[in-house]
Amino acid sequence: MALWVADGERGLMRKTQEGFARVGPPGYALCAGMGRVYCAGAGRCLCCRGDTGEELFDFPVPPGVCVLCLFRGMVCALSTEADCVTAYDPETGEMLYAAPAGAYPRDLCPGGEWLAVAGGAAGEILLLDGEMRRAARFRLPGTVCGACFQPRGLYALCAAGEEELKARLLRLSLRGVWEEIFLDPQPPASLCALADGKCLVGCREGVIKVRQDGKAVGRWRCAYPARLRLCRGGAIVCDSWQGEVRMLSGQTLYRGGEPLDAVYLP
Repeated sequence: MALWVADGERGLMRKTQEGFARVGPPGYALCAGMGRVYCAGAGRCLCCRGDTGEELFDFPVPPGVCVLCLFRGMVCALSTEADCVTAYDPETGEMLYAAPAGAYPRDLCPGGEWLAVAGGAAGEILLLDGEMRRAARFRLPGTVCGACFQPRGLYALCAAGEEELKARLLRLSLRGVWEEIFLDPQPPASLCALADGKCLVGCREGVIKVRQDGKAVGRWRCAYPARLRLCRGGAIVCDSWQGEVRMLSGQTLYRGGEPLDAVYLP
């Protein structure tokens, strides 16, 4: 497997036998699939071959893209500046759909037939269908920083409080009824679903593993986990403040610059 890192300072980096090689301009968000890697930077999204790093094409995206994901055969991009989510043909980069996404949106999460959008300062989660039409809108307390699907419902990571922000993990039904299951005194950063029903909650100064009943069953120190990613053998933490990408278990994978996202591609 090859590790790819979207570094906001150094550029798009790919691990080779000799070390890391720069294969594109500075990037902020990644997604991988179908043998390709997509990296969004300053108003452009670059597509590269996953096995060689060869640049295939690029296409325009709105400014301020913070998250990329694959959803129903499309590349979807979330922009914090344009407050929108856009979808593209993965073979050509042609824009297929566009939809509003709250105010300063923060996260995208595909889940079967739905795409969940964390609407940021709008305090909401939007569910979009395969044609980017709004299927549901859930109002939540505070800024919504992350979203993920689990068998017991849709989870949302919110910022609670006015002066001292705290990380608040909520579980929602698809009817929009929510309950708080976990609270941490540090500001929230990122959210990731695990295959066993647990969640990884990224906060300033740490990553916490949370069970479905809200009990914390693991904690790892981290300056600021800008992105949490699952991979074979564990989870990847992109610590943008420390300038490191590492496995949650502790192994350092990449050091230097400003790593904002990372993916493994077989």
